[in-house]
Amino acid sequence: MGKMLIWSAFLFLVISFQPIKAQHTGSWEKMEGVVFEEHNDKALSIEGVIVSLLNPSDSSAYKNTTTGATGHFSFVSIEKKEYLLRIHYLGYNPVYKRIAPSIFSGNRIDLGKIQLEEDPVLLSEITVLAEIPEVVAKEDTLEFNPGAFRMQESAVVEDLLKRLPGIEVEPDGKITSMGKQITKVYVDGKEFFGKDPKMATKNLSLGMIDKVQVIDKKSEQERLTGVDDGEEETIINLTIKKGMKKGWITNAAAGAGAFTDNRKENNTPRHAENMFVSRFDDNSQITLIANSNNINNQAFADEGNQVQSNIRNKGRNGTRGNNGITNSSTIGLNMARTFNKKWKSGGNIRYNYTDQAVEQKGFRQNLLKDSVSYRESQSKEQDYANNFAFDYKVEFTPDSSNIFVINTGLTYNKSYSNDYSYQSIRAGDADSTRVNLSNAQTLLDTKGLLFNAELTYAHKFAKKGRRLSFTGGININSNSGEGTNRSDSKFFLNPSKNKNLNQELYNHSDRNAYSLRITYIEPVWKTNNTLQFSYRVNYNQTDNVRETYDYNDETGAYSILNPDYSKSLWNHFINQTFSVNFNAVHEKYTYNIGFNINPSYTQSTSYVKDGSISGNDSILNRIDGKTVINYTPQLRFTYRFSKRSNLKFTYKGNTIQPGISQLDPTPNNTNPLNIRMGNPDLLPAFAHDLTFQYNNNQRGAQRALTANLLFSFVQNEIINFTSYQDATGIQLTSPINENGTWNISGNVLYSTPLDVAKKLKFSTQSRLSYHNKVGFIRTSTQSERNISGTFGAYENIGLSYNKDWFYGQLRGNIRYSNVSNTLEGQKEQENTTFGLTFNTQLYLPCSWTLASDINYKATRGLTAGYNTDEIIWNAEISKQFLKNKQATFRVKWYDILHQTLNINRSIHANYIEDHEYNMLTCYILASFVYRLNWMGGGST
Repeated sequence: MGKMLIWSAFLFLVISFQPIKAQHTGSWEKMEGVVFEEHNDKALSIEGVIVSLLNPSDSSAYKNTTTGATGHFSFVSIEKKEYLLRIHYLGYNPVYKRIAPSIFSGNRIDLGKIQLEEDPVLLSEITVLAEIPEVVAKEDTLEFNPGAFRMQESAVVEDLLKRLPGIEVEPDGKITSMGKQITKVYVDGKEFFGKDPKMATKNLSLGMIDKVQVIDKKSEQERLTGVDDGEEETIINLTIKKGMKKGWITNAAAGAGAFTDNRKENNTPRHAENMFVSRFDDNSQITLIANSNNINNQAFADEGNQVQSNIRNKGRNGTRGNNGITNSSTIGLNMARTFNKKWKSGGNIRYNYTDQAVEQKGFRQNLLKDSVSYRESQSKEQDYANNFAFDYKVEFTPDSSNIFVINTGLTYNKSYSNDYSYQSIRAGDADSTRVNLSNAQTLLDTKGLLFNAELTYAHKFAKKGRRLSFTGGININSNSGEGTNRSDSKFFLNPSKNKNLNQELYNHSDRNAYSLRITYIEPVWKTNNTLQFSYRVNYNQTDNVRETYDYNDETGAYSILNPDYSKSLWNHFINQTFSVNFNAVHEKYTYNIGFNINPSYTQSTSYVKDGSISGNDSILNRIDGKTVINYTPQLRFTYRFSKRSNLKFTYKGNTIQPGISQLDPTPNNTNPLNIRMGNPDLLPAFAHDLTFQYNNNQRGAQRALTANLLFSFVQNEIINFTSYQDATGIQLTSPINENGTWNISGNVLYSTPLDVAKKLKFSTQSRLSYHNKVGFIRTSTQSERNISGTFGAYENIGLSYNKDWFYGQLRGNIRYSNVSNTLEGQKEQENTTFGLTFNTQLYLPCSWTLASDINYKATRGLTAGYNTDEIIWNAEISKQFLKNKQATFRVKWYDILHQTLNINRSIHANYIEDHEYNMLTCYILASFVYRLNWMGGGST
């Protein structure tokens, strides 16, 4: 039914499109043209150029507009008289053209193609300066110059990102910029391995990169349809050096090594191999990546299926990141090609394998109003995973009025895990009385298949700015898993609750989702103002079947259905969005005002499959139907003070629907020490987000400033209410709605040279934040409302110095956190982290290079035994040889002082938790690197 609806609507829209021609009478005319630039002897259209018709007497604006994706602009209803045409775009020389009344003839004026050239002042500044700026701040873009950081020849993009001000790279490869997570990486404006940034950052050689641009990018829907949906994403775009855009680029490396600390167990030799082959030309791009290693360089995003995490959810910390020791292998092929003006396509195919061993210890202090309790935990996890993924995209533009885009994707996952866990709770009395303990071992085999497809069709009418578009999508996700669980739970104050489990687990989940979106844009008042209307409907149906069987001693088989551990869930969810937005584009400012109405309908049932008899399910709880309507406004405003500075304000409302399990009131006993149940009376939460951002760039002085202020608050936030059974220590957790949660934070990034020669450069990133969080803390008889306020301060200062034979960068940072509580008797919690990093490269005679990076980190304010000081020192020596220095031999020693630790603390309203993981430490790796590039018929 869903497919029929989508294709019927699509057919109706296609056959109903009839271009509407603008009508002109009397002395009114239409004027149009195309704006372009010359690049590599080719004419490239420029989108977003501001085109103005001015009155020549006083230069006042008569009409304004902007160019579209093809560089085309037009004015309609133009009176026959003299004008001054001005064409203006940031970074380019403005163009002025006098329009005489004599050229008006007929009802159309074609100004033809108008060329823009880069600002000669900026070009002369770049030519004169011996040093290039580290960072350039533009509207919605931070641009970094790799050449200013003097990285090693063997460096990859991620190595540079770790040195950039305002950029943070977490141990698992996750990247954030000024607090915003990077979702995709593009290469020369083309998607690179879809939604997997690590395939680019961990594999692409830095030597081929000209610029690293961090961009707040408009959504794909807005690019295709012109509809401002308010959904921006932060991406990285890597521009390729001009000399490397025609030909082949190849890099291959192989390395072997060993631990240097004489460990008695797991002393397996270390190895790392990778290969990168890429071909670029004007119309196509193809890249092959292969990577295999056991040094925790997981060069892909883990797309493991969700069933495994659903089955194994036993209350342990699920955030492993890059902890443990990981063996991984990856191979991927990425392609993008423009066949002609009508057809272009791109896609990728990739396979990866991981073998990960993670050990962790945890300590939690539960903060009760009149007492405390303590939880200790340990776990060992051994996971093996195989992932296969395929994505493909086709764009067909039959003419200037129509475009079709098809996106498809397929992912398959298969994994196996063997996990052991232990946890124990003790009271906070003088004797540390034992309350409970649990041991569990789980073996799981899981697999999953995900297919998605989306079709977009957009049509531009003859009237400037009028558009109609359609998008239909389908998402099918099927996962299954089976395994065994053996656990032993003891309750020392109430032995009657003791429980031993020997179970066999089966889980199967099907989720089918369909979506349909129709949008229409109409120009109003002036050609640079538009009204946009859209309607979107999403239909989701999920059926998650869980069956758990206890071991039968009499039959010697797992044949006894355990209803307490066999809860299945079925959910039917429909969400609609009606939107209206007004957009205005002016030379100095642009703004968007919008309003959304979001009605949603939820129906769900929890049951035990075959719970009564075979073929007859037991219904535990049924929500026959629940309708909620939310209203979500949005506002965006950008003001341009000049070419080099601008201010942007954004407000967006967002509805957060409760999940299926949060609405289901039946108990979930999979973890006997933490029983969870839902709340059928939950309301959707509603988040308000406000952002101010200011950018200022003085390219001649190489100064860049970016500042933002973010404020958010949540109505009806969904939080967990937890109580404890005195005799057993069992936690009873269920979600409720609460008001009072809000956050505010400010970030400033500033970069400038300190000397006339611009070789000594200074950068600073400052951040202040305050988080007001509502929670509940148990007293002697009940849980009471508590508000925790977390104040955070962060400062990161950097100095870098660059000469022909030397590069050095010194960065220091301090991070402070203080948590206060409104509930009487709760102590303040504060901790401080200090960091100091020094990176250096020495370029010696005969193509020798010596590099070193020293990282010092100290923590204060943690639980006894977790306050640490560590110095991580890595050093590398390399030699380039062969023709054109195509080969490099290098030796790198990781963690020379053997001080790597992995400890983290999380602070919440009613508990503080510390975790310690096993880590890869202290090893030497010797590598051979070979590069061979063919550019324009020659090799380098």
